[in-house]
Amino acid sequence: MEEKLTFEKANEKLEILVNKMESGDLSLDESMKCYEEAFKLLGYCYKQLEVCKGQITDINKRIDDIKNKEDIFNE
Repeated sequence: MEEKLTFEKANEKLEILVNKMESGDLSLDESMKCYEEAFKLLGYCYKQLEVCKGQITDINKRIDDIKNKEDIFNE
């Protein structure tokens, strides 16, 4: 059974791939495979961050809405 990819796991895998590529021990073919996998993981991480950014924006808007309603009642 494949484990669900989380942001943290993707970031960890990305770090491992970068370290492998920076080591200089990989063949060109292995480097390209690592690069392609890193590219996919990076895309996944960016998408997850965008989702979280949207959620934070929504939460902040709701907080502002609540504050505005309280300001109306306190006038």
